[in-house]
Amino acid sequence: MTPLHKLSLETEPIRLRDPLAEFLGFREPAEPFEFTLEDAGRFAGHLCPTVATAFSATRIALQRLYPGALPERGGVRVTMASAPDQFANGPLARVAAYITGAAGDDGFRGLAGRFSRQHLLNYDAKLEPYGSIWFQRLDTGAKVGLLPLPERIQGGAGIAKALKPALEGDPEQAAVFQQAWQERIESVLQLGEQLFQVVV
Repeated sequence: MTPLHKLSLETEPIRLRDPLAEFLGFREPAEPFEFTLEDAGRFAGHLCPTVATAFSATRIALQRLYPGALPERGGVRVTMASAPDQFANGPLARVAAYITGAAGDDGFRGLAGRFSRQHLLNYDAKLEPYGSIWFQRLDTGAKVGLLPLPERIQGGAGIAKALKPALEGDPEQAAVFQQAWQERIESVLQLGEQLFQVVV
């Protein structure tokens, strides 16, 4: 079993160029941003199947939208086909937005009409299929939707039984819980695109 803190070391980072960072001199064009699974976990404050799902979905979507090229951070709109408080879709969308640079009403408004990140993270409960997450390029309009299929995630036997005693400080049950939790995360990473129904 791979220790949780090493999962990110075995997962290829997501690389994106960021025109805003390049314009401001924070990044060179040949120096893309790299986001690891550990970065996503650090942003969320924990590593869980939802965070791993968000990371995988974002990777798959960007690969499809930018075949053979570096994705453009700030150049992708992220839309959740649900209300923000349904399922774990709020946290999932936040991780995707962290990587892509998409932001809601409080996002960066841009410079002289360029580089805006505002209104790039949205929720639309009428969008189908419900529960999917959509990524759309701003320059070409190309888009792809991914519907997570959590029933395909394997492992995790004993999570429910071990949770309460683990929370109460039982070290043996905490170890059982952590191993089962890790199995679920590893399953997400191993499934890759098979974890999703891809909609184009």
